[in-house]
Amino acid sequence: MDWSYWMCSITCLMVQVYISLHATAATQCNQNLTAVVDKQLLTSPGYPIKYDKSLTCWWRLSSSNSTQNVILETLDLMIQPSSGCVDDSLIIYDGDSNSATKLHTLCGDSRVFVTSSERNMYLEFRSNSILETRGFQFRYYQGDKASPCTFTYTATRDKQFLNTPGYPDSYFNDLSCEYTIQAWDASHRLQVDFTDTDIQSSQTCRYDKVTVADIASGGAVQTLSTICGKRTFSYQSGGSSMKITFSSDASKVNKGFSAQYKSVPREDCLLSLLATDMDSYILSPGYPTQYYSNLNCRWNIFAADNDAVIELVTMTSNIADTSPSCSGDRVSVTNSNKTELGIFCGTSKPIFESTGPNMTVVFKTDGTNEAQGFLLKYKQKSGSIPATCGGSRLTAIGKNKYLGSPGYPKENLGARSCSWTITADNEAFVQINLLDLDVEFGGDNLPDTLKIYDGASTASPLLATWRGQMNGYCLQSSGDVMTIVYQIDDSNNGRGFNISYRQTSDVNDGDCSSYGLDAASTYSYIISPRNPFPYPGNSDSPTYHLSTNHPYRIKLEVLVSDLPEAVNGECTRDYVTVYDGFQAASMPLKSINTQKSQFCGKDVPTFVSTSYVMLVVFHTAATPTNTGFQMRYKQGHFADEYVPPCGESLTATDAAKNITSPNYPNSYDGEIRCPWTITASDSTKNVRLTGTDFQLHAAFDVQCQYQPSNMRISDGTTDASPSAWECGNQTLIQRQSTGHVMTLLLRADGTSRYRGFNLQYFQTRDPLPCDFTIGITDITRSGKIIFPGNVEGSTQSRSCSWLLRRENVTKVLDIRVRKADIIASSSCTDDQIMVYDGNSRSSPLIGRFCGIGLPSFRMSGRDVLIRFVATSQPVTRTFELSYREDDLSFWTRKTIYALRKESTLTSPNYPLNYQRKAEYSWDLYTVDTGKNIVIKVVTSDIEMSEGCVNDRVQVHDGASKNAKLLGKWCGTDTPTYQSSRQHMGIYLISNDNDIAGKGFEIQYYTHEKEDDSNVGAIVGGVIGALLAVCLIGAIAFIIIKKPFSRGVRRNPKASYGVK
Repeated sequence: MDWSYWMCSITCLMVQVYISLHATAATQCNQNLTAVVDKQLLTSPGYPIKYDKSLTCWWRLSSSNSTQNVILETLDLMIQPSSGCVDDSLIIYDGDSNSATKLHTLCGDSRVFVTSSERNMYLEFRSNSILETRGFQFRYYQGDKASPCTFTYTATRDKQFLNTPGYPDSYFNDLSCEYTIQAWDASHRLQVDFTDTDIQSSQTCRYDKVTVADIASGGAVQTLSTICGKRTFSYQSGGSSMKITFSSDASKVNKGFSAQYKSVPREDCLLSLLATDMDSYILSPGYPTQYYSNLNCRWNIFAADNDAVIELVTMTSNIADTSPSCSGDRVSVTNSNKTELGIFCGTSKPIFESTGPNMTVVFKTDGTNEAQGFLLKYKQKSGSIPATCGGSRLTAIGKNKYLGSPGYPKENLGARSCSWTITADNEAFVQINLLDLDVEFGGDNLPDTLKIYDGASTASPLLATWRGQMNGYCLQSSGDVMTIVYQIDDSNNGRGFNISYRQTSDVNDGDCSSYGLDAASTYSYIISPRNPFPYPGNSDSPTYHLSTNHPYRIKLEVLVSDLPEAVNGECTRDYVTVYDGFQAASMPLKSINTQKSQFCGKDVPTFVSTSYVMLVVFHTAATPTNTGFQMRYKQGHFADEYVPPCGESLTATDAAKNITSPNYPNSYDGEIRCPWTITASDSTKNVRLTGTDFQLHAAFDVQCQYQPSNMRISDGTTDASPSAWECGNQTLIQRQSTGHVMTLLLRADGTSRYRGFNLQYFQTRDPLPCDFTIGITDITRSGKIIFPGNVEGSTQSRSCSWLLRRENVTKVLDIRVRKADIIASSSCTDDQIMVYDGNSRSSPLIGRFCGIGLPSFRMSGRDVLIRFVATSQPVTRTFELSYREDDLSFWTRKTIYALRKESTLTSPNYPLNYQRKAEYSWDLYTVDTGKNIVIKVVTSDIEMSEGCVNDRVQVHDGASKNAKLLGKWCGTDTPTYQSSRQHMGIYLISNDNDIAGKGFEIQYYTHEKEDDSNVGAIVGGVIGALLAVCLIGAIAFIIIKKPFSRGVRRNPKASYGVK
């Protein structure tokens, strides 16, 4: 087994153990618990999945030190919400029983930080029979009631952390915390960096706030800054001690802060600072006692807003150098453009202002005199946000216009109430798209909202109430006008809003019922249409597509649900369905507390996706009276809250039963790990797994155990059992255990979506057969045949067959031998693979393979029989064939460039049979205009017919069939052809279903073309030569004949002639 498999197995095992521990090892009911200095956990039964119905539990907490008090902090709490907590509730008493003073009654997602008045605290938890949620988790310990949130730390050179109580979830109401930090070396100074800050924001931090102060050696306290909101800051002390105080009121609570602190050498004074609208301070090292020699300090100050400038005010200055040029100890201030704003020393108190959003302060000292130093105050001065907003009438046109809240995207810390009216042309509609919303999310009474009305005023029907952090939503008016109202209070206001708007003539624009939402590390919100008023009936099932980046998951929490109640446990009218994917064909996603993928009524389930996508669909009926829902979502890992969507223990009997992948026959989605254990009811029998529908992801030429999706089949119950892996498209799965138990493990990493599988299992004593029939359909159009993968027992003296049966004969079937390790022989007298074009051994034999080369075949018939015969030789044999059904157009015309050197061209499948009822073509081409093309047929096996009217090869003097026909051949003819131009077309045509031969092998090359401009001269020369020959012959005849005539006349006795 590969290391990645073991890593995956170990990780998943740890996750399951984690869930098990949290779900079953929760604090037992009715317990007496002892609080000590170390913090301990108290959780409800079943946390974090869900608690049980009709519970009554109590816990009595007692401090081990009778002079100490019990301190209880909420880490997580989700109890069925109800008005006055009349349904499920947790009650905290200030004593040792429920007759003591009641401190809190909790339900919903409340958060408390509670201290008992004496040494005992009593908790009582009750649940009804209606709805169960994940429950609660507390942290308890003993401490001093007078100072439960007072801490003292010693800073070293290493970074250490301090947080607000409850971080990173949220702090508690009415807190007053104090953190005192002392450097381990009195000669050192302190540096504190706030790495994460989320404190209720307001213009003067008048609600919740953090104050950072320097403590001088004499105990004098100098405030360095008062902060709130979400900005991060850094500070350095003047001496070796600092104090941080945090206070919260009784209203809103945010995330809190996390800060890291360390001690630094006294000469270490390089720091980046953030300037906000609040005053902050810079102390010289050693202030207010005395700074040090040979310092070179630099403070880079950056404005929180890019359009702001920095103001620097000298509050106190006592620098040893008093010369006009400040040539010794001095402070220099540099502008944003790196020009010098000024230098000062002595007791002068200048004021500086930058021209841009940053400023640099440098303090240099020499080795002579030292003095008290300085105290500088800095803040940003930014452009003012308009005092008024709204009141204007906007006109929508066919393309997008944009509207933002005052000062967007700058945080607006003042209370606002603004309205705009948007009008379209007659018979057109107004459509708005929410690009960004960042306001405080709270209850229905919280004013921070963006409301959209379907008409010219707030008396018109309400389309939506948006709050919190949202984006991606769309709304459309029913007429030609829409009203937008933006309202915020003076705290936690965020960036505001930004929308686009346009007019449209489409009365049913589908963009306004499907929303794409991005999940971030902080919560964003989904609110049903018109909430908190009744949602519209018969809506277009609003869908919410949630996504984030791999490898994060998405957590969706229902905060409020007001939908029709379930009927007999089923949601029948208005309800919400959650899918573990991006479409409704994806797997329904089970809630981690209700174990259902749908919710209605007052249910407040929580869902965690298995991958980085999630789909939420809201189904509505006619005339609703309910207000809908409020949900929130964010990205994260959430491994401890993941509920596997599949896997169970099964019992095999003699009758076949089905086992399917999640969401079958639709695609599986997300990251899943599903184990099944199949046990034969008769321990003397084996478990057989078989099926013809199996589709998992498979990358090319990668073994199944390394694929992102695979199924491991093990012959036993443990990871050490013999195993095989399956993946890809398989039209035949057949495995059998050697004992009475088989285990399956389906694994998918969430990067792919495939159909999955539908398999059958049963118990048997019979061995696995070695003859198979595989159906090929549009769904199962490709697959593999692996030997001996599906064959039980020895591979020697075996005869196995695979009959491929096709539904669609308008397509062709390509078969390829991908791997082979069988006995090779020149005449295939030993092991051999045979392919028949039909359903039996009497069908035409297309080809035979016996270990040499890796051939491929193309078939057009309905049935194909593949048969493997092995000899008795005791050797290991393996092979793998792949098959795929494709369109006839899979073969495309090929263009081949001919060269002077001879090259070889063969027909498809050669030397195996070419496909019947098909046509192939080649265009032989030379780029040299002075050459033509020659082909010589070396071998030919084409169906023979009189005049080659059936199967044949045609050769054309050009690139198409319209060119001159140079000739055609069939049978075993081996002709030669030569083109007169740069192209030659070759066509192999099989026009019947009866007989197919092996095809052909030809040699082709280029040849010098004869020059047409010399033909006349050549012909003339030939004729002239012939005339010259005739003239010479005539002269010779005359010369020879005359002497004989003269001789006859001299001798009259000789006579030649005719009487």
